[in-house]
Amino acid sequence: MSILNQGRNEIRFNNAGGKCLLENWVEERQVQPYDTVKGDKESESSAQMFRDGHPGILTLDFDSGVSRDTTIRSSYKPPKHPGVRSEGKKEELMRQMFLEQTINEVFNTEINPPEPEPTDFKSVTAKDFNIEGFKHVPPQPTKPHDYKKEQPVTFWSEHKDKIHGVSSVKTGDTPFRKNDAFSQPIDEY
Repeated sequence: MSILNQGRNEIRFNNAGGKCLLENWVEERQVQPYDTVKGDKESESSAQMFRDGHPGILTLDFDSGVSRDTTIRSSYKPPKHPGVRSEGKKEELMRQMFLEQTINEVFNTEINPPEPEPTDFKSVTAKDFNIEGFKHVPPQPTKPHDYKKEQPVTFWSEHKDKIHGVSSVKTGDTPFRKNDAFSQPIDEY
């Protein structure tokens, strides 16, 4: 067996009565009883005669129309009501009562809307910071301070050890002054 034929017959001879595809003679022999076609067989080829398939394979009633019935339509019917009550009379009456009550509440709020709250035209300062009855009492200082000489306390001065890239600190009260000790002569250091 050669690689070119890939399992087909290597001997080529006409197995069928008509013109068909190679190796298609099995199908042609199976449909031979249904190939009785009215008309002149010499004027048309078998491919022309059977272009719409072989008549009589699927149905023997040739005058019937195409059925509109599908698998979905025949298998899946819509569910039918069981014919008995699915909920009790009390539950139905309560549901109806709650529905009417909700509808009345919605329509009442639409027809008679509640009075809007009066607009407060106070600013944020007047509303949040100028509270009536509040008396500011500053805390007592723990030691005397001189704002001209002391370093102010800020976020950065409190976190001077965690800041990346700051040169070494000489004094505790002035952490951000430059340390020029690396450029001074040794005898001045």
